[in-house]
Amino acid sequence: MNYFLFNLAVKSDICLPNAPYTDLSDAVPDVSITRIDKLDINVASMKQVAVYCWCLPTSFLIHIPNLALCHVYDGKHIDIEYDDCVDMGLLTAYIEGYLFAILLQQRGHLVLHGTVLKKNEQAIAICGVSGAGKSTLALALIQQGWSLVSDDVCAFDKNGNLLAGCTDIKVWPDIVETLALGEQPCFSPQLEKRQITMEPQLPLLVNSVQPLRLAALYCIEPESMSISISEFVGMRKFAPLRANCYREQFLQAMETELLFMNHCSAFFRDRPVYKLQRDKHKLSYEGLNQLVNLVTDSLPIQAIG
Repeated sequence: MNYFLFNLAVKSDICLPNAPYTDLSDAVPDVSITRIDKLDINVASMKQVAVYCWCLPTSFLIHIPNLALCHVYDGKHIDIEYDDCVDMGLLTAYIEGYLFAILLQQRGHLVLHGTVLKKNEQAIAICGVSGAGKSTLALALIQQGWSLVSDDVCAFDKNGNLLAGCTDIKVWPDIVETLALGEQPCFSPQLEKRQITMEPQLPLLVNSVQPLRLAALYCIEPESMSISISEFVGMRKFAPLRANCYREQFLQAMETELLFMNHCSAFFRDRPVYKLQRDKHKLSYEGLNQLVNLVTDSLPIQAIG
């Protein structure tokens, strides 16, 4: 099976139902995803960076309990060991998000924990910790005419252009209810989250995707007493960018700290970075509309026209 994900031609043993597919007859794949019967990795030479994660600059191993053992290496390969009875919905979600984020970092890309949207060829990114409300705000903006570029993984190429990921969003049932989205399927029998697919996946031609530039980035802080927006200026941009790096704790082991800071300096020198504070309680429909208005009012006219 052949896909085109984050501007990479991907050849996969595993079906990726939310990734755009492509014809690789005239292209050598950039990435291979391979099912392995038995992964035999010596972790003694690797640095343990979390309970189930080991890392080197070009090699990343993660054991996802009751799911799979995954090895991402050289920015080109994802090898996965799993049983036939595995929860494929959950496994593909890990591949399309977490594992590709690591692979992109191995390739030298800037990767943030965020959701990317576009409108009128302008793009915004909404960053924040898990549960901050990134996907919820994204869905509210989509109801206002925005299109999804990538959920949960905000990745840039080496020229600062955004890379397109999968066109689905996973949210909790109460969000589906708040936004009146109707019946939506669970993507995994282990989780109650619903999967909302924005549009059918159409074939893509390798190298046919037009560059997409970022207009602004919003960092959600969910522990406020009110809803407000303010801009980070100058050097103050770096702290929220680092805090929203995809798995900040891996930067040192992957030896990408300097590259990360260089990318941030180059890509965000002339782009606004905002702090978007939201009520720490469950977002109401009115609260979401207030956040949407703060975002759209802060953008240049060409990004929202």
